[in-house]
Amino acid sequence: MPIDYVAADRILDLSFGKLNRSARMDFPKPGTLSDQVGDLIDKLGTNQAVVSHQNWFLFGSAGVEMWHRAIHSFLWSLALTERSPLWASVSGYYSSHFVMRAFAHSMGIFKSFSKRKAIQIIIDNGQFSCVDVGTTLGEHPFYWKTVKEHPKFVANPLFRENSERNPKSDSAHRTFANYTDHVGSFLPIEIPDLRSVSDTVERISHIRLHSITEPSRDDFPDLRNVQILAFQRIVAFHDFMEDRIPQNRFWRAHRRPTWCNNIMQFQVANQEIEQPLAA
Repeated sequence: MPIDYVAADRILDLSFGKLNRSARMDFPKPGTLSDQVGDLIDKLGTNQAVVSHQNWFLFGSAGVEMWHRAIHSFLWSLALTERSPLWASVSGYYSSHFVMRAFAHSMGIFKSFSKRKAIQIIIDNGQFSCVDVGTTLGEHPFYWKTVKEHPKFVANPLFRENSERNPKSDSAHRTFANYTDHVGSFLPIEIPDLRSVSDTVERISHIRLHSITEPSRDDFPDLRNVQILAFQRIVAFHDFMEDRIPQNRFWRAHRRPTWCNNIMQFQVANQEIEQPLAA
């Protein structure tokens, strides 16, 4: 069945609503959601493919954790720009990809790597039921397509279907970095300067929203486009949550990760600069 975006928005509200009422504001142990999704997939087609009322908050917490993963990957991309363009490119792409997963998980949508199926949580007769969305897409194109087709983002140029067969796409750029031979020049390992990373975040935050084009495989490593797009997508998730659940206790506890509070920004500060920064 196709993605039900009305249900997706409802699941987001209910999942974060349960988190808001929880006495604990920490994250569950690793793999909690993926294990549960695997069990649900095994029960598809039976009346047992129902998410317990104790566990459906996991989609909200997984979305926020995935967004943190996007931030972490983005900052490492900046830190590695001069020392390892190869890994700066890969981590910059994964920053954007983790934003797509953050949106999808928050809305009760999950692609299981081990089970090779994608599911959505819907409300059926007052219960949270798991349904197979029937996709043949791999994990990366599935998540990008899912977010792109949400009514909120369908006209937003930051959100695109991501085909590695298109040379001007995030995926093709990542694939080039991962699989093309004779790509890299390797430099001595040096500890990145956190002040330099912070300054780069500040400069990137002033790039005009939507002014950056898709990174090109032929221009590898097209790092500034990769990084600016990742930053603007991170901010887009932040702004979406700020609009939907501004007073939610769980969101407010995690919307400013302590491990990057002196480095990261969460807004496009001043939309004046048209062109990407020089590499």
